[in-house]
Amino acid sequence: MPPDPALADLLETMAGDSSFTRPTETDIAGARISHEADALRFTPREKRSSVADVSEVDLSNSHGKLRVRIYRPHTERTTLPTIVWYHGGGWTTGSLETGDILARALCHSAPAVVVSVAYRLAPEHRWPAAIEDAARALAWVTDNIDELGGNEASIAVGGDSAGGNVAAVIAQTGREAGPQLAAQILIYPFLDLDLQEARQRYPSLTENAAGYYVTLDDLRWCVGNYLPIGADLTDPRISPSLQPDLSGLPAAVIAVAEYDPLRDQGIVYADAVRGSSVPVTLHKGLGLIHGYCDMLGVVTAARFELERVIDSVSNTLAASVT
Repeated sequence: MPPDPALADLLETMAGDSSFTRPTETDIAGARISHEADALRFTPREKRSSVADVSEVDLSNSHGKLRVRIYRPHTERTTLPTIVWYHGGGWTTGSLETGDILARALCHSAPAVVVSVAYRLAPEHRWPAAIEDAARALAWVTDNIDELGGNEASIAVGGDSAGGNVAAVIAQTGREAGPQLAAQILIYPFLDLDLQEARQRYPSLTENAAGYYVTLDDLRWCVGNYLPIGADLTDPRISPSLQPDLSGLPAAVIAVAEYDPLRDQGIVYADAVRGSSVPVTLHKGLGLIHGYCDMLGVVTAARFELERVIDSVSNTLAASVT
């Protein structure tokens, strides 16, 4: 289907507005400022989901700085799922503030306790820093589950874009050493970082290379910032879609967007995970683009699609404890 009309209007506005700066048009600091500004413009705080309480915990130690933000929903239930959330931003931009939109939506509508993670960013902290921080935050959640959702059988990991990559890696690497996860929530995830080879595997990298907010050049810029020189792009801890063994993974809710260069990565991964006898729910995001979950305040179709995704999350988490 064609792009959603409200989204098409937004894309046209952004194309003619110099204040919307692409990462490849500025420096690291400028890209971070732009991401924060976009999140506020697309979904101002007053248009975000309401929650009962928000608090922060400092988990910094000798391994580095790390903060988490805890969201608690309005509910009389004493036991809830707990979602460990990793924000997007190409491992280079984004923060607890940009992640606030999705964290609040998940907390409010799942409902769940959401622990949003401020993992270290590249290029100051290249791979595997983000993965190490993600695992450390999950371990803290597991150790403190009684003070969070209270149900150790209903812990999920999730993230959008680069955060979806982090969540997928954590779901894979934690199969033996980590807690038994109830679900993985991957929203327009970046799963195969070998973009030169990936263009042969995923037509959407070419079909949607430009004109839909996040571009193929943006993706290359993110990978260049994230990975150290000489990194093996086929390592599943970098490109989780290249993991040859997908058995034993937690149930997956995967959301893609029709006009996203990363669309086909999510679809192919959903098929591969399902082929390993893991329950998968796939949302195709028809008419939408990468980053639509940040655009809830200006694109009604984005809000409706996210509601459908969170319904699937809620159902998947409920199934994990029945």
